Amino acid sequence: MKASGMFESIRGTVESVDESGLRLRTGPVVLSVLLPAYFLRRVAAGQSLEIPVHMHLQIEGNRLVPILVGFPDERDREFFGRFISVSGVGVRAAVKALARPPSEIASAIAGGDLAYLTGLPGIGAKRAKEIVSRLQEEMERIAGPSGGGASETGPAAEARAVLVQLGIPVAEADALVSRTLKELGGDADAAGIVRQAMRSRTRR
Repeated sequence: MKASGMFESIRGTVESVDESGLRLRTGPVVLSVLLPAYFLRRVAAGQSLEIPVHMHLQIEGNRLVPILVGFPDERDREFFGRFISVSGVGVRAAVKALARPPSEIASAIAGGDLAYLTGLPGIGAKRAKEIVSRLQEEMERIAGPSGGGASETGPAAEARAVLVQLGIPVAEADALVSRTLKELGGDADAAGIVRQAMRSRTRR
């Protein structure tokens, strides 16, 4: 069950990172936070973070066990909430499946790309069909024909996520990435987009 409203975000210093997530010290408390692989790759011990979280209360025997899942921004958390609304997609399974950025997965769902979805960890053919059946129309509305929002993939999505992690508001990060892509062209890599975007932001 989702513990709505209990935690919106957490801030602290990363004490350690393992294959499933991190331990975050916030004041006198150390929290264990699960992270999807696409985000976990960008986190290191000693880093200061403020991240949106999804809190889930899982029943284990006669206990309620809280599970915290962290994301680089609120848009990715929102996608996660939609993803776990599919019957049979639990919180831990969803975290494992998100080996790629949600923007890419949303585009695959919108396009009914079952081959892409079955390439995600733990997603078989039957589950992929259920995901498309449940979410395709919603993902089509989000992605839209213009290619904005959740359909943004590859270096642009990675650069946007890095900018947000650096403390830049989501709307501003979107605008910076769009402007920088026009300056650099479609062949720019994520690191180049971030460097140019930060230079542009500093000059303003």
